[in-house]
Amino acid sequence: MPPVRIGLIRHFEVKHPFPTGWVTWGDLVAWREIYEKAEITTSAIDLGGITWSRCISSDLPRAYATAQAAFTGEILQMPELREPQLDAFRTGNLKLPYPLWKWVLRLAWMTSHSSQRNAKTAFLAKVKQVTDTLLTQVKEDTLIVSHAGVMIFLRKELMKLGFTGPGFKVAENGKLYVFERKNA
Repeated sequence: MPPVRIGLIRHFEVKHPFPTGWVTWGDLVAWREIYEKAEITTSAIDLGGITWSRCISSDLPRAYATAQAAFTGEILQMPELREPQLDAFRTGNLKLPYPLWKWVLRLAWMTSHSSQRNAKTAFLAKVKQVTDTLLTQVKEDTLIVSHAGVMIFLRKELMKLGFTGPGFKVAENGKLYVFERKNA
């Protein structure tokens, strides 16, 4: 029996620049609202010569449009595959450059800072739910189109389930990462 394959793809690149200059937490929230609805730059996706049997996608437009470019059949859209919604930072009018905000947020996330603990717990539970309900018993090759942060945690869960595949720090937009599990 051939191995079961899971293909992870990060959505295409978004046509909305990152904030420049000094911005507040509120500015970041406003930027993200626009980013969530922004257009994407489409391109060809190399599917590795694999005929994928099904496709699951985040329900956000950029991921779904990417899934449609990669897969011609029915696509199951799941809000559980969205990037985490970070809880508000109570920083008042503190202004920082966007790259510094990214590091502050990553540090808060990695250390389970009290400001992000609930958001992190909820997000990790969603990722676990997706892998438990959709992937534990999977018997067919499946594409999953999602977001960079989600893919990091999906990869970890796949490895726990006995899949093997490539490592990545930040997944490239529109690139396929294939994970395999030998059938028993």
